[in-house]
Amino acid sequence: MGAPLIPSVLPGLASVAADEAARSGRLSLAELLDHLQHALVVLDGCGHVVGYNRSALTLLELPEDLMARAPLIDEVVRWQVERGDLKGQPERLIERVWHHLRATQASGEPHVYSYTTASGRTLQGSTIALPGGGWVRIYTDVTRHAQTLAALRESEARLRSLTELSADWFWEWDEEGRYTRMEGRVVREHDIAPLFLGRRPWEVAALNRPRPEDWNALLQAVRRREPFQHFEVQRILPNGRSHWFALSGEPVYDAQGVFRGYRGIGRDITARKEAEATIQRLAFYDGLTGLCNRRAFQDRLLQAQASSARSGRWAALCFIDLDDFKDINDAFGHAAGDALLREMAQRLREAVRADDTVGRLGGDEFVVLLEDLHADEEQAAWRAQQVAEKLRQALERPAVIGGHDLQATPSIGITLFRGQADKIEEILGRADLAMYHSKAAGRNAVRFFDPAMQARVVQRATLQRELRHGLRDGELALFGQPIVDAQAQTCGQEALLRWRHPVRGMVPPAEFIPVAEQTGLILPIGQWVLREACRVLARWAADPARAGWTLAVNLSARQLRQPDFVASVQAALADAGADPRRLKLELTESLLLHDVEDTIAKMEALASLGIQFALDDFGTGYSSLAYLKRLPLTQLKIDRSFVRDLLSDPNDAAIARTILQLAQSLEMEVVAEGVETVGQYEVLRAMGCRLFQGYHFGRPAPLEPADPPAAAPAQPAG
Repeated sequence: MGAPLIPSVLPGLASVAADEAARSGRLSLAELLDHLQHALVVLDGCGHVVGYNRSALTLLELPEDLMARAPLIDEVVRWQVERGDLKGQPERLIERVWHHLRATQASGEPHVYSYTTASGRTLQGSTIALPGGGWVRIYTDVTRHAQTLAALRESEARLRSLTELSADWFWEWDEEGRYTRMEGRVVREHDIAPLFLGRRPWEVAALNRPRPEDWNALLQAVRRREPFQHFEVQRILPNGRSHWFALSGEPVYDAQGVFRGYRGIGRDITARKEAEATIQRLAFYDGLTGLCNRRAFQDRLLQAQASSARSGRWAALCFIDLDDFKDINDAFGHAAGDALLREMAQRLREAVRADDTVGRLGGDEFVVLLEDLHADEEQAAWRAQQVAEKLRQALERPAVIGGHDLQATPSIGITLFRGQADKIEEILGRADLAMYHSKAAGRNAVRFFDPAMQARVVQRATLQRELRHGLRDGELALFGQPIVDAQAQTCGQEALLRWRHPVRGMVPPAEFIPVAEQTGLILPIGQWVLREACRVLARWAADPARAGWTLAVNLSARQLRQPDFVASVQAALADAGADPRRLKLELTESLLLHDVEDTIAKMEALASLGIQFALDDFGTGYSSLAYLKRLPLTQLKIDRSFVRDLLSDPNDAAIARTILQLAQSLEMEVVAEGVETVGQYEVLRAMGCRLFQGYHFGRPAPLEPADPPAAAPAQPAG
């Protein structure tokens, strides 16, 4: 090892070694270090090996020609990785080494670690930053030191017990209950050891325990030699600040069973206590974002109305909903969703004036109250528009959450108000309607409340009521669209729901299905469709030409989430006497994002009966191959959006070909939807597709009724 470095690296060790060498007259300092059983490696400030002893070569099993040329620590790490001493990617390991080197340099604390070499030798290393720059790394062969391991067991047990208690510091008392030892972060940060050492806990003033009897619980536990947990004490520290501590301890006995005192841990719970006080004080604030919650915002809205009535100036309410937030939550997890909500809340705070109020009503819904805009309504609207556009631009920027660029654009609705003529619910309702108008306009937009929207709301409520009556009165019907094989022969149909309204005529599914989903009517409607489909299958079974056909029924997310879904399907099959092997249930990719394990369990239960499953609109959602292969699927359906431009768009053709290859590897069939031309049909056939559906083979037509329509299930009022 380079002699000039030794005194500056380990002055204490060098001094002892020098004294010993002088007394013995036999060993030089370099020879003494070479005889040490601990390996020493010295790095300069750039990370080059500038010194080592003989044990460094033997313990680390490093070639001397490598060490002698003062290699960069990076080169040593790569050599150890190549030999198998270190596991992992070299660059990642080098990054970690440098991280710990810098950390020890910044904190002054040593970094201790261990690893096992390819030869089976376990080394414990310690990296120490040198005052003048550089580091010394000390390695000990712990595999050969049973005595050292035995000595460490007691320390390990103590560390384990303290770690399990999540201590900020630990302490020891003697037999009389006096502090004899205090160590840890809080002790160092607040220099509290002089305040306690040599004194009993109840002899140091505590704000929350001013009387002797306040310590009775602790004293009784100590007298009985019992452990105690979370004994809370509030004290004034030397820095003048009040801190809360929670003490936990257990009695200590020596090898002969003689009581020697107590040892335990103390935890600084000041933050928790302050948080509890804050919760009590700020009961009107949202816990996730710190914004006003619904109750607080409504109170603030009442005050704004009163202020507006006095000033005669208009105010505005902005209702904000994040587009596609649910998909982000499902795809990346609730922790990422929560982090994104906090980020959006902070952006809203920064985008408005100090006097404006920002609130969170729940989920991904935010509200912003803009006061004192203008006495003229048009001017007030213009200013509200400007602020809302500023909010939209602030929120639409992608946010980096957990290493992902997440974007949830806002749909913003605005309503103006002045005075106290309107109820709070009416103001919120108008802004909410304006927000939905923003979504209907394409999302990521700002829209004002329009009285014409109210008429559409009434129309929607009417449609909901009439749909309920239509279900009751037998106005719903099942249509079917053929599914054909490679020879264009019908092998099944997809059941499609239609509504024959007595006045409106045929109501498009795109108009009434969303209403059914939002109101919960989709559940009884879905059950009706299942029962009717099973009745159709039973009728087909008696017809040799159709006995082998399958009938596909689309499922909604609400249906699949019902606890009794499996039983309801079984009942529909049993009541109709239908063959479950001819029933095919179609799911969408978005449906699979919710509670995957429950979905798989229900699908497997039905698949065991012979029911088939198809994944509809494949390629348009977020299907994960990790769980897709676990699903009991028999069929994938290529979405019509890829089939439409198949002949003109190479990307669509590539996607279709990829889906076919994927399905083949998973042993699934593929149905191409939306086939409208001979050219599409021929190209898909050439790609290997064997099942087709679309206008080229037939438009939806009424399915032959299997008997008079079944009675609709009873509906709740309202």
